[in-house]
Amino acid sequence: MVCAEEIKSKAEELGIEIGIATAEPFLAERNEIINQLKNGLFLDTEYWREYGIIKFTDPQILLPEAKSILSAALFYLTEEEKDPSEPGNPYGLIARYTQRNYYRELKKRLRMLGDFLKKVYRARIVVHSCGPIAEKPGARRSGIGYYGKHSIIINPRYGSWIVLGEIITDLEIKPDRPLEDNCGECHRCIDACPTKAIVRPYVIDRNRCIQALTNWPKLIPEEIARVWGNRLYGCTTCQDVCPVNKNIKPAPSKTNIGVVGAYLPLIEILRMDEREYRQRYRQNQISARWIHFNAIKRNALLALGNIRDKKTIPWIKKFTADNSGLLKKTARWALSQF
Repeated sequence: MVCAEEIKSKAEELGIEIGIATAEPFLAERNEIINQLKNGLFLDTEYWREYGIIKFTDPQILLPEAKSILSAALFYLTEEEKDPSEPGNPYGLIARYTQRNYYRELKKRLRMLGDFLKKVYRARIVVHSCGPIAEKPGARRSGIGYYGKHSIIINPRYGSWIVLGEIITDLEIKPDRPLEDNCGECHRCIDACPTKAIVRPYVIDRNRCIQALTNWPKLIPEEIARVWGNRLYGCTTCQDVCPVNKNIKPAPSKTNIGVVGAYLPLIEILRMDEREYRQRYRQNQISARWIHFNAIKRNALLALGNIRDKKTIPWIKKFTADNSGLLKKTARWALSQF
């Protein structure tokens, strides 16, 4: 059996924390996804065709001879930037994990760890960060963290301010013990969710979750639009109120890949065409190929409707005659808030 301590020491050199798990399928998680699908808790049901669920929850489909999963975490909490908004030039909030491309940074470091494994042990590996394998179940099984009631992995050292990735390998490595869920009686994340998307502990209704809806290219219901706030992409309210996270101190950023910062100018976003937008933010997740550009513009209009800066009314009015029904209806909603 391969020495786990040597691998963890190398991972520490690379600035990542890893836990080790066996590579059996995640059967309980597979059944939970199926149950949530049946209960209509997902936005994109096409993504979860039966084979998609099986592939997502079975590391051995990606690497048939897989024996171990190296689950990795990269800490991303930095000092909070101040909102630079001024009258006539409001800014929209970017969720913390999206302010830089930490996923790409983690994947880069995992590839370096993979090169070490292949050189020292002649291992076969598959490296992933941000899909298509179940990252959170892998993190829990490997002892990286436990599920918070907001369904996000909480690491004892870094809270939930982590992005996850993994190496699947044919090496047989002594696994770590999973951590037990440790939220106790706390339900602050459930109480704080602005749309009540946490329907019960550990279960999210993505039809109501702002994080999920920021890339959903359809009209946002009135009751959710009214609590959207100034968000342009993502939502971290459930993490912001978590008692564990309150005790985590920010650190200098671990990457300069895809830097966009905590706020982006909303009028500038509305001025852009799609080509300019994707070029300007090309290394960040907000311009990834699966991101719907009209959803970003819709988010900007929602934010303007909630900010209610009268100097932005002319810009909102421009979209009341837009060819996109999504933007036209959202602009009309935004104007109705003044």
